[in-house]
Order: sequence, then structure tokens, then C-alpha cells
Amino acid sequence: MASYDVHVGLVGAGIGGLAAAIALRRAGARVTVLEAASSLGEIGAGIQMTPNVSRLLRAWSVSDIIGDNLVRMEEINMRRKDGTKVGHTPMQRVESTLGQPWWVVHRAHLHHGLVEVAKTEGAVVLIDSKVAHLNQKTQNRVEVRTTKGINHTFDLVIGSDGINSVVRKVIHPEARPRPPTGNAAYRAIVPYDQIRKDPVARVLIEKPTMEVWMAEGSYIITYPISAGKDLNMVLSHQRPEMVTTVEEVDMEDLRATYEDYDPRIKRVVDMIPYAQRWPLLVTGPLETWSTPSRRVVLIGDAAHSMTNHMAQGAATSMEDGAFLAKCVGQVIQGNMSINDAVELYERERMPKAYVKQQVSFLNGAIWQLPEGPMQTSRDEAMAPELEGKPMLRSPNLYGDPATVLEVYGYDAEAHAEQAIEAFLLEQDAPSDPKPGVSKPLEEKYLNWFLPDQ
Repeated sequence: MASYDVHVGLVGAGIGGLAAAIALRRAGARVTVLEAASSLGEIGAGIQMTPNVSRLLRAWSVSDIIGDNLVRMEEINMRRKDGTKVGHTPMQRVESTLGQPWWVVHRAHLHHGLVEVAKTEGAVVLIDSKVAHLNQKTQNRVEVRTTKGINHTFDLVIGSDGINSVVRKVIHPEARPRPPTGNAAYRAIVPYDQIRKDPVARVLIEKPTMEVWMAEGSYIITYPISAGKDLNMVLSHQRPEMVTTVEEVDMEDLRATYEDYDPRIKRVVDMIPYAQRWPLLVTGPLETWSTPSRRVVLIGDAAHSMTNHMAQGAATSMEDGAFLAKCVGQVIQGNMSINDAVELYERERMPKAYVKQQVSFLNGAIWQLPEGPMQTSRDEAMAPELEGKPMLRSPNLYGDPATVLEVYGYDAEAHAEQAIEAFLLEQDAPSDPKPGVSKPLEEKYLNWFLPDQ
């Protein structure tokens, strides 16, 4: 079978861009990543690598590089702001059901692992290469010029350049990521050694858990990172004005927001030396993620930034890259055109991303319901979890069976393979023509629990 050379240019070496670079190299593409910054790195604090993307880190051997800095938790506890436990998710149940770990990690450790594997796989990563202009040089090639006047020519350009995407401006110059509400988030890290010295707060770190304190108009979520040496904190709150950029904050204002929370977590809040206020910006939904030629396409936050309440922003970016790379692999094998590959990627991934945007927003609403009947109804609906009773539905979306399967159990590469098969055959090929059962449905309902054949 003929093999075709496809050179892909990625604009942006963040988590999504590097994940795409790894997946594309594994698919056989030549890959060049253009990063605007003068050095590679990642700012911020902790991030969740939920099972839908921990499977990718394992498949790509990124997890081997990160090692012990990938932390596994024993449980997730949902609490009222006074500390009363109202919901509970044993992580062993989720992980055993999905067959993948649920990791928490510092962004810097994750980014380092992705960089190392991308380079090992053969991706060329160029720093200090801020993109100034994209030009459809011919029908089949795209020229990218940097601010330093260096030109690169690619068969396909992928905009993985985040919330302030330069590439998105080429496709949708009018698009502006916006906060849907006045909700914003503080991010902070407190060392475990400091918490252990506090006789009230130290009970919170006796074992590795995720804790969520829910309140009207705010919440706090905590989990361990950096090999269990630090406690990562995300402190959600409402502002009277829309927050659109990262802001410096008065620490006394931060502490006052959580003054009447559980005394244990309040003691930890008081330990925070410094924090910034981060906006929660939503992009789209956009009508398309690509140019009419399908030679320039968006992934990740450039296409569909979302609120942080489901821990799926970076995860969805990584899924995009994994899916698109499978499609590009078919181009290399001569089974598809680039136009076909990008159209299939958009058709399959756009609805997935849009659903995640909505579910992420709704989870934030669940965690910040007004005091009174709404909170009471939410807590009563979660209550059977505390007794270990099986549930078909729960407002605790981290443990809700449907959400766990549909969001955290999603496999982007398997989805891509199924979509490619359907595209090439123009219909799902029955695994057994006699009953007429399609392979995807067989995998979903039968094969998931059977032993490997």
C-alpha cells in the first residue's frame, strides 16, 4: 500500500499541542511544533488526568516519564461548606469499571512528560516561534510566517494555541471567548508539611483524597499533587463583574470569601501565601473549526474552551489530538484526503466538545446551588452514596454512572477508529451479519466485561 508524506504544523506547545504531536508522530506524520515562548514550560498548578486521557498517557508512555508525580486518590468526598459529607465516590470502583487510573498531577510535571515523549517520537519543537501570519500558499499547502520572518510550509496546520489563539482569528476573527457568568477561580498550592503542623487541618491529608466543599456561589476543591507533597486548591467564587483576564488579588478578600467554611479547610485557606484570580472563559460553539480548504484546523481551547468544573479542558484538547491523528494516519495510508480527515474530525468531535462545555457549566451550578430546598434536594439525591448503595443517577457527576461512562470512560482513539471504519465502509460493518449487531455496540454492551480473547 502506498504511503504519503504529510507534514503537520502545530501552532502552540501546550498540553493539547504536545499530545497531538505525539499522536501524529505515532500515526506517521512529520510534525513541527511552533511555540511562541522562549522556553518550554507550563504555568498554573494541579490538573486532573481523568481515565479518558490517562489511557493516552499510558499508551504513549508519558506516564513512565512522569512517574510518581502522577498521584492516585482513594476517594472523592462531596461536602457542604460546613464539612458535612453528602456524597462519596470510591476511586477503586471508577478505575476498575473503566480499566484506567484517575490521576492528579502538577501541570509542569505533565507538560515535561509530554515534551520528552514528543521529542523522543521525532517531533520537532521550535521555541521563540510566534506566528504572525498564515497564508494558503496553494490549494494544498499552507505557509506560516513567524514574527522573526521565518517561513514554514505545511500540508496541514493545527491551531493548538489556546484561549488567545492566533489561528482561530484566521478562521473566526469575530470570535471572543467570554465568561458565561461572574464565576472565577483562585488557584493555590499549600505544602503538606505545613498542613501536617496544624492540629485541626492535618486530618484532611491523612490519606490521598479529593475533597469538594460546596456552597452558594462558591466552592473549594482540593487534591494531592507532586508525589503527594503538595495540596492543590481551586477556589471558585462569584464576582459582580465579568473576569476576562488573570488578576492579582487581595489575600484578605480571598480569605473572607471562605470565612464560614469548614474550620479544617479554612485553616488551609489561611496558609495560602499568594494566589491569582483566573477567568473561566468559554469559546463557541463555533460553526466550524477549520478553513474552507480544511488545511487549517483548531483543537483544544482554541476551538472550545470551557469552564473548569468537570476537569475536562485539557482532557478534551488531548482527545482532539488523538482523534485527529488517527484520521491523518488514514491520509498517510492513502485511504482519505486531508479534506476527508478534517471533516470527519469536525463531524465527530464538535458535538462531543459542545456536550462537555454544557456539562461542565452545569456541574458548576450543581456545586454552587443556593442554600435551602435546592441544596437539600441535591444532597438527598447523593445520600445513598454514603451507604454504598448502587445508584442509576447522582448529582455527584464524578460518581454518576452515566457520566462516568460517557465522559470519563470515553476512548478518543477507539471512537476515531470506529468513525473511520464507518466512513470507509459507509456504514458500520456488523460483527456478526446474522443478528446485525454493529461492532461499536458490541463493544459498548458486551465485550467490555468479557475476558480478552
